[in-house]
This record gives sequence, structure tokens and C-alpha cells, in this order.
Amino acid sequence: MTLHGPSRLTLALAFVAAMCGSTLRAEDTSSPPAAAEPAEKPAAAAADAVPAPAPAASAESPAPSAAAPAPAAAAVPAEPVQWHTVTGTDGSFSAELPSAPKYSTQRVATGTGSLYVVHQYLLEHGDAAYIVQTAVYPEDINVANPRVNLQGGLDNLAKGMEGAKWASVDWVSHQGLTAADAVGARNGHAVRSYSVMKGRQVFTLIYAGTPGTARSPDVNRFIASLRVAP
Repeated sequence: MTLHGPSRLTLALAFVAAMCGSTLRAEDTSSPPAAAEPAEKPAAAAADAVPAPAPAASAESPAPSAAAPAPAAAAVPAEPVQWHTVTGTDGSFSAELPSAPKYSTQRVATGTGSLYVVHQYLLEHGDAAYIVQTAVYPEDINVANPRVNLQGGLDNLAKGMEGAKWASVDWVSHQGLTAADAVGARNGHAVRSYSVMKGRQVFTLIYAGTPGTARSPDVNRFIASLRVAP
């Protein structure tokens, strides 16, 4: 049976969630409601008015001056779209999503058997999804070099991406912390993963949606909304 639309997205999300647990990473998916249309500008009153007949001009009376058109009313600006702010249960971070996500936790084991908890906030909206995840590395994980940890997570996720690789990976600084911004494709969907490390804690935002939307304004807003507590 051929899968369409949300079903394919669900498969992509299931893949991401499964891989996220093994890489100690977080993910988030959702799409914002459309912005309100601005009110139409009313036409000038002079445009609709029928001019009254003017009195006959005499040699002694000055010519009547043309009436000035009534000023057009200013357009009413559209209300900004309100997104939902998610705050970590421990207050370690906050992020914005188009609406309230579903929260869940999962206990995951490292290769050596140490357990840790992955906190996930998932929002699926139409053909797009936003996921936020966070977890704290167990003591048996070496976090001396955050880039090595984040790269390991990207490598594991890449195994299930189209071409078994990310189309692009940018290393950036987020609030002075090491961060990786990766874009690729999975099951016909664009996927973007943004991961940040602070000490033993990792924060990951993941988007999955239609092709070509990984760097759309809404997704950029989602990524930029991440705030890691001091």
C-alpha cells in the first residue's frame, strides 16, 4: 500500500525519534498558523462624492478652487502570529512552536548500559512537524569536546538520510556554545537538525516538512527561538 502525506511524515518522525534516543539529541516539528490579512484601505471620500453644481462665475468673482480630496485612511497592521513557548521541566531552556506540542519522556541506555532520560516535545501540523528534545549525558560519556559529541549524533542520523549523508552541516556558536545546523532529506521530506551542547546537556530542535522548506522563515524562527538558560 502506498503511503501519502502525513503517513510519510509520521515515518520520518518515527525515524528521527528512534535515532534521537541513540544520539542523545532533541528534535521539534510544527507549522505556524497563517498571519491575519491586513484590513483593506478604504477608498478616499472624494472619489465617491458627486460634485454639486457650481454657481455661474462673474467677472468680479474669483474662480472657485478645486476641493482637496479627503485623505485615505491608514491601513490597519496585521496582528503578529502568536507562537507557543515551551520551557524545559528543569528550566534549562525555552523554545517557540506554532502551537502547544505533546510532551513525553523515554529512558534510553548508552552503549555501556548507563541510563538517561530524553525529554521530547512534538508538534505535528499538516505536512510539517517540529520536535524539541533535551537530555543530560551520563557520567560515562566524555564531553570534553562538544563538537565530537554532536558530530557523532549527526553521523548516526545520516545513516537514515537520503544518500546516507546531510546535504549541509554548519558549525555555529549559539549563546557562546558549540552548535551544529544540518539540513538533509528523509522519505521525501526536508529535515533540519539544530543541536547545542552545554556541559553534559544537549538540546536539539528538528524540523521535517515539504522539500525546500528547511530554511523557510517559520523554520528559521523556530531555530532562532532556542534560549539556553545561563
